[in-house]
Amino acid sequence: MNVLCRNDFLYHKRVSTPANLIQATAYFLDQYQQKNKQQISSRSILSSATSDSGNSSSTFQLKLSVDAAQNVTTNKTGFNMALYNSNGDLLLTVSTPWEGIQPALLMEAHALYYALSLCQKYSIKPYYIVSDCKRLVDYICNDATHNILLNRFAKNIKSLLSSLPNATFRHITRWDNEDAHRLAKYALGLDQEACWKDQNFLCNLHPVR
Repeated sequence: MNVLCRNDFLYHKRVSTPANLIQATAYFLDQYQQKNKQQISSRSILSSATSDSGNSSSTFQLKLSVDAAQNVTTNKTGFNMALYNSNGDLLLTVSTPWEGIQPALLMEAHALYYALSLCQKYSIKPYYIVSDCKRLVDYICNDATHNILLNRFAKNIKSLLSSLPNATFRHITRWDNEDAHRLAKYALGLDQEACWKDQNFLCNLHPVR
């Protein structure tokens, strides 16, 4: 596993050297994955999306899961995108802190827009795109325009989705989106973006040196 991290703080504690920083982040993700493995038998990572696809589970189809969290006290928002393969294996996570808070719907839209922007930037083409915010999914899928504040994100989201003509955007439950939700909350404790990538996953995302 490769850890790509550019944060000076983890859990509100200063890390003195890059080596310690990488070690701390690797430890967090190792503990996080171990906990997820204990839960894998009780739920499907791919939720209903795979069962509805009509394709073999061996087909390599990426699933992008996004979520956001906020802390009113610190006036901070955390975004996360998590990428899985068709077997439900975690390939990539990007946790990003953002100064300020927004209404919940706009926060979820911001997280989706940011995740899709990163996918486009690094030539990642997810087949399934999921969010636990049903209002956002309905707004985008129904091509709604009545929310003026949401439209500034919706327009860009639709543009990014148009570059993924084979992708499906759908709603999942919070339970099925627990990975992205936990890592969005984790982002609230960061000062800069943190990224983890499985060493076997090939993409254009590289460490910042």
